Amino acid sequence: MRRSPGTVVLAMAFTLFALNALAQVALALVGRSDDPAALSLMQMAIGLTSLAAARGSWTGARWAPVAALLYGLSTATMLVALGPLLDLPADSRGGLWVGAAAVQAFGLGAAWYLRRARRLATTTGA
Repeated sequence: MRRSPGTVVLAMAFTLFALNALAQVALALVGRSDDPAALSLMQMAIGLTSLAAARGSWTGARWAPVAALLYGLSTATMLVALGPLLDLPADSRGGLWVGAAAVQAFGLGAAWYLRRARRLATTTGA
């Protein structure tokens, strides 16, 4: 199977996202972080969905677009929840909504690209 440059880039990006999120979880587990438990659970969800998206992107799996969407949704949810979880002031929360929208847009774009790449690969026999 020949991978397109875009699917390779997405697989690498999702892998880095997974490593970052799971490192945060590991730090919380060994007591090196004072993050709330709910934040660690959200980081776990982000780590697992981005790991799934990375594997799906790399292998060209049929479910890869769904994993990309779930990554975007779980990350956007965490960003929106940061305000109440960390008791951030109201003027700081606006940026969280913008970030959540950007991450969700990335997830949607990645899902669209992965779906398109799979469709092209199956029609060309790659």
